[in-house]
Amino acid sequence: MTRGSRALLNCAAAALAVAFVGCAREEVGPAKYSAEMCRRVALTDQVSGETIRGAEDFAVDKARGRLYVAAYDRRAAERAARKKAILVPQGGVYAVSLSALFDPLTDEISAAPLARGDDIAGGVRPQGVSYDAATGEIAFINRAYQRINGGWRMTPRVERVGADGAAFVGAEEPAPCSANSILEENGKAIVSFDHADCGFGAGIEDAFSLKRSGLVSAKGDVLFDEAAYANGLARTLGGDLVLAATRENALLVIRNSPDGLVEAARIAVPGGPDNLKIADDGGVVAAVHPSMLRIFLNRRFGFGHAPSRIVKADPDGGEVAVLFDDESGKLFSAATAAVETGGHLIAGSVTDAGLLVCKAGA
Repeated sequence: MTRGSRALLNCAAAALAVAFVGCAREEVGPAKYSAEMCRRVALTDQVSGETIRGAEDFAVDKARGRLYVAAYDRRAAERAARKKAILVPQGGVYAVSLSALFDPLTDEISAAPLARGDDIAGGVRPQGVSYDAATGEIAFINRAYQRINGGWRMTPRVERVGADGAAFVGAEEPAPCSANSILEENGKAIVSFDHADCGFGAGIEDAFSLKRSGLVSAKGDVLFDEAAYANGLARTLGGDLVLAATRENALLVIRNSPDGLVEAARIAVPGGPDNLKIADDGGVVAAVHPSMLRIFLNRRFGFGHAPSRIVKADPDGGEVAVLFDDESGKLFSAATAAVETGGHLIAGSVTDAGLLVCKAGA
């Protein structure tokens, strides 16, 4: 079977999977941040001047007052690679001032690139990103492309860059073929992988919500593999890991046991959770997808808008509150990451441009 045939079958299997997901609107109650409390902030690359699209993940650096944004136009990159274009579009990891984001008069920010262009072999196309306050380094999953026999091959790797932009030189760290999110702590990474199989089997896993994905260590050792589409990852203030199980509409609280990492609790959320962040008050903030069909069509084909819903869960009691809910996706489409910090809510999207910034009323 050719690679093109496998890709077609994977798309068919994925479409079959999302077709079984209900499209009816789920009533979730009032949101803390209404549309009137929110505004969009455009981001431009400080060096190239280009508009930044696809800020699907970010990390907060409170000491420096920064947001480290991982962004690239994933759909454009995948299309170029599929068509064997001469170049595959790139993105970058950018430093954005939190004070500028919070300024109600700010509608556009020139973001400083810390990792971009030719800095890294295979180019810079970051997905999950994590800031390690202990080392001052930013770790991210990079989707590097190499030209092989006239086509393009994507290889995910863990890359690092200093918060001051200094390049990190170390041993090459390959990531699982389905690497999704990353948590960097004291110089060591834990990476989530959303499928056990990166071929046709990935579509089968989606169609039947098979629990075969999870977490790996920096050395590639499987730490946990009992989630259906493992996605975002965060560490609570109490020390537990929280893993987003996208196809289970749940956050999994993961703890150490004599048998390794195990699911200690789960929190149901109103949608498929994507990236996770810890709020100032210790709550787990999750961008969730209320409609897997609409996020699939928007992300893969650029069709329409996808809803943006953001919730915050108490990792101890399990209570869930809705922070933001844009069912139409017209204010901000396909939110994939969000955090509540400094009295504001910030969200990024895998397909939309810039960031969403909200401030609750007095």
